[in-house]
Amino acid sequence: EADKSPTIDWTNMKICRQWGGAMMVFIALTFAKKTDSRVLRAGSTRTVASHGIWKNLRRTSNGIRNNFHRTLQRSPFKSRSISGTHSLVFNDDLEMQLSQIIKERKLRRDEKSGGRASLPAVAFDIDGVFKMGGQYSAAGAEALRKVVDAEIPYVLVTNGGGGRTEEQYANEMNKKLQAVDEKSADMEFVTGDQMILSYTPFDSDLSHLKNEPVLIVGSPRILEAAVNYGFTKAMHLSEYTCRHPTMNPFGKSGLEKDDCVINLAREEWNEDFKAILVFTDPVDFFEGIQVLTDVLLSSKPGKVEFEPERRIPIVFSNPDLLWKTQYPHARFGQGAFRLALEVCYKARLQNLGASEKEIENRLRDFVQYGKPEIAQFLHTKRALIKQAAKTGCDISHYYMVGDNPMSDIQGAINMDERARSKDEKRWSGLLVRTGVYKDGDNDLGATKIVDNVLDSVDHILDAHKEELQKLKEQKATKTVA
Repeated sequence: EADKSPTIDWTNMKICRQWGGAMMVFIALTFAKKTDSRVLRAGSTRTVASHGIWKNLRRTSNGIRNNFHRTLQRSPFKSRSISGTHSLVFNDDLEMQLSQIIKERKLRRDEKSGGRASLPAVAFDIDGVFKMGGQYSAAGAEALRKVVDAEIPYVLVTNGGGGRTEEQYANEMNKKLQAVDEKSADMEFVTGDQMILSYTPFDSDLSHLKNEPVLIVGSPRILEAAVNYGFTKAMHLSEYTCRHPTMNPFGKSGLEKDDCVINLAREEWNEDFKAILVFTDPVDFFEGIQVLTDVLLSSKPGKVEFEPERRIPIVFSNPDLLWKTQYPHARFGQGAFRLALEVCYKARLQNLGASEKEIENRLRDFVQYGKPEIAQFLHTKRALIKQAAKTGCDISHYYMVGDNPMSDIQGAINMDERARSKDEKRWSGLLVRTGVYKDGDNDLGATKIVDNVLDSVDHILDAHKEELQKLKEQKATKTVA
């Protein structure tokens, strides 16, 4: 049925450079929203891009602006449909044409107003940059004070989160930075809307799953964050294994847990999860691998071992193989869990007689968020634009400051390649020596390697001193007027 959905021939649609033309596109896209046609943009089979991209045009007082969002899309495989969501279908040519219209409109507006100040915008990693484990650094507090004083837009983006909400993490970080810096006793370094945790995009991108049964994986408190996002039928892995205590023969749920009463005669397998959401690393890796494999294979694992026609996505929030704690050397992260699960799931499918083609298709159900994925950095970019809007300034350049070349620097490189192809503001990656990266490691082409986060801020301030001076002069002029 999807193949018979009406489509729009974008090549025959003439986009004029006036806003009337943009409105024609908007009306056409409203019609397209009623279709369920396939997404035009190609992407990696192991990232969220493979599950589709939808973009929503919205009308604002300043005209029409692109508002980028990503969500899991109805699968091209009929057996893995996870919801009845529809999509707006875009292609890159249309996006670039609309972007050009918006740029020209903005240029005319700025010419009339005398131009607006431009500032750099900074995305900071947290672990290995501001803290090692639970130990925060005074240099980090001083770095943020300098950024705040310069009125530079900034956010903190981490591949962690620990199950906290954005507000909880911000409050905790403020207290710990205040504790290590005497000059910042009452300073608010970061707010909830400046925190981008590994699972923050789940709130918007997975909205179509909020009223569907989903299995939540992570620390015990992660269920609070899931409920806070609006996942009304979320069930934590620990509750699921408590309902079915024999699934893990080696865990306390199967052998020792007193609060799980084993009564197989009354056991029901009616959860029928529509997705698995891995917010953080599971507490028990073995239990996670065993139970998630069971759920990926069947909607009722205790009754039916394998349902070949059923497929659901499993969404990971963090691809990091390693991360920095207070231990002298890097520790395994969620990326290690995904690798282990993929290997075991593939071996189990082979054991069940699945063909190599079926196994390949099923592994596409593994969806990745977190740095360096484009989806995660688009959320970061939107958050920075919101921060810049508060100062009334434009963004001249984006920086990613981090300690992990594979996530932080690679993410900045990915975004810079995207920016160059779309004629947007460029990205640079600054690498610090206080975390995963050590001298002699592959820096993947970092723009600059510095000793710590304070040095990275000093580099940014020096590179943009003319812009910062212009902002001060404009403010002084307004004050006099």
